[in-house]
Amino acid sequence: MKTLTIRNLPDSLHTALKERARRSRRSLNQQVIAELGWTEAFETDEEQANRVEREIRQVTELRSRATGFFTAEEIDSAKKEGRA
Repeated sequence: MKTLTIRNLPDSLHTALKERARRSRRSLNQQVIAELGWTEAFETDEEQANRVEREIRQVTELRSRATGFFTAEEIDSAKKEGRA
């Protein structure tokens, strides 16, 4: 594992991190790792735009293959088939 040293951390940020660590019953180090990991879950603007573009293409493709509305019987049949 790698080590990270943070210099010139503002006192207010250090205090806030320590408080969140205390409330979460974590060490300060564990809290910082958890918060850094949490931010990793967010997409960049470019990643989000690419994902939305892919999803729009998928929806457009599905719509182009759709031939109309399903009857209640067709829906029930498809549900039962999926359970087999």
